[in-house]
Amino acid sequence: MFTRLYVDADDCPVKSEVYRLAQRYGLNVILVSSADIGAPFESWITKVVAGSGNVATIIANEAAPRDMVITDNPNLAADVRAKGATAMTVRGQHWTAEGPRPILPESKRGSNKARFEAVLDDELRARSKAGF
Repeated sequence: MFTRLYVDADDCPVKSEVYRLAQRYGLNVILVSSADIGAPFESWITKVVAGSGNVATIIANEAAPRDMVITDNPNLAADVRAKGATAMTVRGQHWTAEGPRPILPESKRGSNKARFEAVLDDELRARSKAGF
């Protein structure tokens, strides 16, 4: 199981899906944004206001091998993957050395919240069963 879910929260359209799944699986969520954003007041949600240009740096420095990072920033994804963390796009694609996979057809390249939630739920369920 993941230790924490880091969210590159600036312009992230799937925050509510992250909250729902994190609560279901008992995970801590760390929202990192350049300015204060609205979020539920829950003990398992931490908001970090990084200031302009520092979101990726903070997440890259803090993420650990058992964490997951939700981001569309390819450089941040590469940095956290190098540390052993998992990275996923807001469309439910896993970041790999070749970029986001699986490749989505043009018609599916927009934000697809249902796909994201299904992929993250499947991964969390599998990790939970495996005792991660």
